[in-house]
Amino acid sequence: MAWWEEPVRMMRLEYMQDLKRMRDSDLDELARSKRQDWHVNCEWVIGTPGIAPGLGHLTTFNTPKFEKYSDLGDFDLIREYLPHARRYGLHVLAYLNMHWYAYDFADRHPGWEQVLADGTAYGRKSPLYGSGTTFCVNSPWRDWAFDLVREVMKTGVDGVFLDGPVVYPGCCYCPACRERFQAEHNAPIPEREDWSDPLWKDFIGFREASLAGFLREARDAMREIEPEGVIFLNAGSWHGGAWRVARDIETVGPYQNFNGAEAFFHPGPREHINLFSAVAAKHLVAGGKPAVVFSDHALGAWHYLPLPPAEAQLAIAQTVACGANPWFAIFDYSLDHAREESLEPIRAIQGFLEENEEYYVGSESAASVALLYSSQTNRYYVSKETALYHDPGSVRERDLTLEAGAEEHVDWPARKRLCDSLQEGCFLGFFTTLSRAHIPFDVILESALNRRALSRYEVVILPNAACLSLEQAAAIREFVEHGGNLLATFESGRYDERGREHDEHPLAEVLGLEAIEGAFAPAAAEEYMEMGQATYLRGVVEPGAWLPRPVYALQARPDPEAAVGGHIMRPLGKVYVAPRGPSEFPAVWVNSLGIGQCAYLPHLLGHFIARYKLPQSEGFAAGLVRSLHGDPLPLRTEGALSLQIELRRQSAHNRLIVHFVNHTGDMQRPIAEIVPLFDVQVWFAGPEPRSIRLPATNEELTFLPAGEGGWIRVPRVDLYQLMVVQY
Repeated sequence: MAWWEEPVRMMRLEYMQDLKRMRDSDLDELARSKRQDWHVNCEWVIGTPGIAPGLGHLTTFNTPKFEKYSDLGDFDLIREYLPHARRYGLHVLAYLNMHWYAYDFADRHPGWEQVLADGTAYGRKSPLYGSGTTFCVNSPWRDWAFDLVREVMKTGVDGVFLDGPVVYPGCCYCPACRERFQAEHNAPIPEREDWSDPLWKDFIGFREASLAGFLREARDAMREIEPEGVIFLNAGSWHGGAWRVARDIETVGPYQNFNGAEAFFHPGPREHINLFSAVAAKHLVAGGKPAVVFSDHALGAWHYLPLPPAEAQLAIAQTVACGANPWFAIFDYSLDHAREESLEPIRAIQGFLEENEEYYVGSESAASVALLYSSQTNRYYVSKETALYHDPGSVRERDLTLEAGAEEHVDWPARKRLCDSLQEGCFLGFFTTLSRAHIPFDVILESALNRRALSRYEVVILPNAACLSLEQAAAIREFVEHGGNLLATFESGRYDERGREHDEHPLAEVLGLEAIEGAFAPAAAEEYMEMGQATYLRGVVEPGAWLPRPVYALQARPDPEAAVGGHIMRPLGKVYVAPRGPSEFPAVWVNSLGIGQCAYLPHLLGHFIARYKLPQSEGFAAGLVRSLHGDPLPLRTEGALSLQIELRRQSAHNRLIVHFVNHTGDMQRPIAEIVPLFDVQVWFAGPEPRSIRLPATNEELTFLPAGEGGWIRVPRVDLYQLMVVQY
């Protein structure tokens, strides 16, 4: 294995404008501390700073080709530091800021800036961090950037991290982009967002391809100097609307060594995702490359204060439990007044990771459930169901369709924003449901929609994976026909990989779907579903039980052979009115195909769970997954819903590694205190192991056989616990 394929613990010590603080430090002590106190084995050293007013064009190292950061004088920050880092076994990557540049530097290089459709430079209209602009990956700036990569690699670093470039929203209409797009598509770039225009979709693809092409050529430039060098960038995330910055791990993944993305915690008046680092980690791991989750060790916008210990450790614990590598940044000024407060939580958890590194090498998920993250849906999904674009509980439209004389004007940006939020919410709702229900699962991408990749799973979940190609739909059909179990929701598979409605729904026979006749008016309250007595609902919900109806629901008709398990009740339209009984449209049904089956939910249950977090809805979703799975899940537990359990396998050593991450806190973020869990009982499928051990305490545990597996009692789980099950 190359060093970057083994467990990596990364950090960046940030000096902001005062890079001379590093110059004046004891460099040997600095390197020693990073390895022995912070327990990292890889660090980013500033090559070009990310500081106001946009000084990404200045270097911290000596080179005749680029302007030097003046405060450093003749001091070559990278070359002076490298021998000390090597002495302590640190791999060094140069951080290159490639998205934030000062206006005066841009003025010296006309034609480099990203440009909006109205001809305004993006950074002049929306100054980056209050001051500064940004450059285009297709402009002549690219050659400047590739030269920078070559020059920094001559210092002897192991590789580079590119902070940017970013294709910003609404960009780019610079001369280089216009010329290139015209040559590739024989048409000008569309001037406005219009999801009915194939050229607009070409432009969305063009932006992603441009960023991937830039990374490919940057990698090639790096390899001219060091063939074994490492390169990666901030590769994008799972959030709805990620297409707006043209970053997707399936697009850039082939040209980088790591898939990395930010999962920074910011306190404030916002809704926080407790599994934030876990979602980022599983999404990045799904890209098939070593993954790195970036967690800033700063208290949000208070950069010189550290995160509370629980928050700092939870970010790292979630990351490694899901098979990714941790990264954190610490600001040097914070160490002046809060060194021990900053250091202690990181030293504790990363010291444990280093001491027990053998359990993180070459591990793979042992999950039998897969949750699809559809980047095609993220990129192109705009529902054709116009009823969705009304305010919940109101007959007033959401300003997504406006009458203009005899013609109808569609507000495409507003429609797309809504569909982005629906896609994100549905994915997140199922992610949190599975985690809280202790159902081991993987996130998969569209690249895994093939027979070989799907065959390892018992259940595959399509959380409104609306945009699927015919080939991808065929792979899903084959999975079900050969005994796989599918859970699909809402408009899954209704549109092709570019968001165009299929002439015939390619998953109709799999879903048991006869027709979609429209959509119910969105409603955020007082609408219900009534459950029936279907066999697959035994143990899931009681017959006759009522559940909240998700805000968004289709009027869908099943195939006559499908087993209907409940109905959406007739809309009430307002609160404090009597129920009106079930409608003719089902809330859930199960369809058989070949030797497999599919449960279909014609509503956005996942989005509803993410938004309202109602236990009835979460329990219904988790129960359906368990019902579909049939055979015993790899594990089950009666532990708290706030206990995250990740199950990984080290086949080379014939052992299972169980990660426990305890999120049980003081019911607010940031979390100040984690409440320990005691006597956690976990049932594992399979034969009796040779030994069960907790590395943190070296305690041996007992396996009590029961059925097709056995119970293990974990005496105590604090914030993070590792259990090694040896066969």
